[in-house]
Amino acid sequence: MSIGNKTIALAGIHLALNDVQRIAWHADYHYSDIDTSIRSLFVRSPNDYLEVYGSLENLKPGLNALSTSFRNKQDKQALERARYMVNLMMLSKKFSMNNALVKQVDTTLNMLEAAVDDLDNQRDYVIDKIAHLYQNTLSKINPRIIVYGQPEILNNADHAAAIRTLLLAGLRGALLWYQAGGSQLGLLLGKGKYLKTIDQMLA
Repeated sequence: MSIGNKTIALAGIHLALNDVQRIAWHADYHYSDIDTSIRSLFVRSPNDYLEVYGSLENLKPGLNALSTSFRNKQDKQALERARYMVNLMMLSKKFSMNNALVKQVDTTLNMLEAAVDDLDNQRDYVIDKIAHLYQNTLSKINPRIIVYGQPEILNNADHAAAIRTLLLAGLRGALLWYQAGGSQLGLLLGKGKYLKTIDQMLA
């Protein structure tokens, strides 16, 4: 499968996880990036992978975060994202085999489609509903993803809801990556190909 599709999927994961970290450590919201992650959950039958995220411009923060993760293994935030990503990939495999949970997620997302069309005005409502969906589905499966950050931020209900919403978006990226033929061994051995593709996309 295309290295381009795999790179887009990994960048989508990193786009979501980058915002998880911004919120968890600093309560810092980049709504354009968050909206891209949210909307990725609602593109069910895309013509190509890029359509899930809208454009390369939308994916740029994720591509930059992915590049840092590949190039600077000692970067604290990159290491944190790597842990999250591995858990999301494990979680996505278990999720995809649980038909009841897949159906529950699909049903809830279908109900939210109209609200997502008006995301600027209904963002809080959408985040709240997706966060509850995550709590009622993905958080019931191991490995449970433990998010690191400032305790006073993580204990705030609004921040916690945004983080859960972004984790579900990250899971969407993990599912896309596997669908594109992604594998842990391929990720380990194909670092050079990924970096070349990232640089081409950023250029």
